[in-house]
Amino acid sequence: MDVGFMGLGAMGRPMARNLAAAGHSVVAWNRTPADPPEGVTLVDSARAVGEQTDVAFLMVSDAEAVEQVVFGNDGWAVGAAFGAILIQSSTIGPTATARISSQVAEAGFGYLDAPVSGSVKPAENAQLTILGGGDQELFDRYQGLFDAIAARTVVFGPIGSGSTAKLAVNGLLVAVIGAAAETMTWLVETDPNVDLELFSSVIERISPLAAARAGTITGTAPEGGFSLRQAAKDMELVGQELGTSRVMNAVRDLTRRGLELGFHDKDIACLGEVAGRDWIT
Repeated sequence: MDVGFMGLGAMGRPMARNLAAAGHSVVAWNRTPADPPEGVTLVDSARAVGEQTDVAFLMVSDAEAVEQVVFGNDGWAVGAAFGAILIQSSTIGPTATARISSQVAEAGFGYLDAPVSGSVKPAENAQLTILGGGDQELFDRYQGLFDAIAARTVVFGPIGSGSTAKLAVNGLLVAVIGAAAETMTWLVETDPNVDLELFSSVIERISPLAAARAGTITGTAPEGGFSLRQAAKDMELVGQELGTSRVMNAVRDLTRRGLELGFHDKDIACLGEVAGRDWIT
């Protein structure tokens, strides 16, 4: 199948490559200069993606970027044929999803609300989960594309329900890492000789995410992975879209503090470093 892909960042790049590896003819575009992933053909605009394919994925940073890529002067909608399908996989809120999907439909195109759960490694290994919202028949029609990038496709309901589920998933994920950051920081400060590998084996059943990051939570977090920049953006969306609570507000404030410390591009394991600097006794 001919398929477009717009957005070749940390997640989009392996997704586009996996689509090509599965035998699809992939035409891609990125907002900034990028080398083509293996098997992928680069074009010079989102408009060209629309002109050359009848279905295209979109994976960019936020709702503003989605609207620019789709409806800009050289955007996807300018080149796409009537009835073309946009598979929107960026993490945006359900309010933006409702607005954008309505505009897409009014222009004569189809829309699938299809954000993904999973970070860079699952993206590289085609082990993402598609969190779907939209017409089940349309999801079924493109299941072969989803199978190339994901281990599971879950359709929650109408358009918007996928984006809502995505925010709930990411709110939980960041909250888990935030809690692990504080408890592991306390553990290491209380017992500097603690065997972290042994501790990780104990908590693995509780949180594989925290167990896998134990060393970097209590040490120095690497750049990449699920960046604090993205986590903080998602926590702001959680507050805006799903309402606020003491737990989510506290987690949001922890990510804000990490940004103040300049940890934008570090994996969210850097919340351990945030907790260590701001520990309250």
